[in-house]
Amino acid sequence: MEKVKKTDVVVVTYNRLSLLKECLESLLSQGDNISNIFVIDNNSNDGTGKYLNSLKDEKIIPETLTSNIGGAGGFEYGINKASIEGEGEYIWIMDDDTIPQENALNELVKSAYELDNKFGFIGSNVRWIDGTPINVAAPTNDWPERTDLDLIKVRLATFVSILVKKDTIKSLGLPLGEMKIWGDDTEYTSRLSYSNPCYLSLNSQVIHKTSKSVTSEDLKNTDPDRLWRYRCSFRNGIYTNRKYDSKKKTIKNAVINITKGLKALKAKNKKLTRLRISIEGTLEGFFFNPEIKFPKDK
Repeated sequence: MEKVKKTDVVVVTYNRLSLLKECLESLLSQGDNISNIFVIDNNSNDGTGKYLNSLKDEKIIPETLTSNIGGAGGFEYGINKASIEGEGEYIWIMDDDTIPQENALNELVKSAYELDNKFGFIGSNVRWIDGTPINVAAPTNDWPERTDLDLIKVRLATFVSILVKKDTIKSLGLPLGEMKIWGDDTEYTSRLSYSNPCYLSLNSQVIHKTSKSVTSEDLKNTDPDRLWRYRCSFRNGIYTNRKYDSKKKTIKNAVINITKGLKALKAKNKKLTRLRISIEGTLEGFFFNPEIKFPKDK
């Protein structure tokens, strides 16, 4: 293998200081192939900004935003920054609760070279803290195509560790910051796989230290102060269906959304609000047309 080119990392964080520390520690242990780690702090109020400013490692380039622009906005901002200021050939994208395991990056880059750099993204094998699979990428019908390289062909994944070529970002654009939260990673990885084959690396492992209570949450049982996220989710999902799926699937998912709203009428509170969010978010998805932005200087 020729000399491995550097990789820049983008981490978006908000009020999870202890997890961010663990994430950065794991990143710094990945070896010398990391060029820079761009940490975008979404205006946390738990001491994250102070901690980031205290770091002395020159690889870590932190920026605390003046307001919380949402996870999607953070990734759009951070990936743009890494594309312009970074020195790597690749950009490694992850949430702050992603803990890369030993050689996670090396395995991703190894796969990139074995594929002769012909890919949209390569995702990691994501596990929860007990070792069970989580954030499982959606396989394609021809998923075994590159199992000889320990790769599974996939069509979408989450921002829990994906590797993307900087050239791909420059040609296909940045994640949609206007999505705010929930579904921006599905849209972005769908966009990448729509134009290029994409893969899951079985040998690149990361731990996703998310709360199990979050993974079991739904419109019916979520706290009222989190309901706005579901409006984004319904809207963003329908937009992605419109762009990359059939009309039949789009309508099917619209019906599923409304059904979730009807089931939420059995919630303990905000019953009609939950139903309204499912309807309005779904309808918005049919008219939502955010602009795809491309890397450029501020």
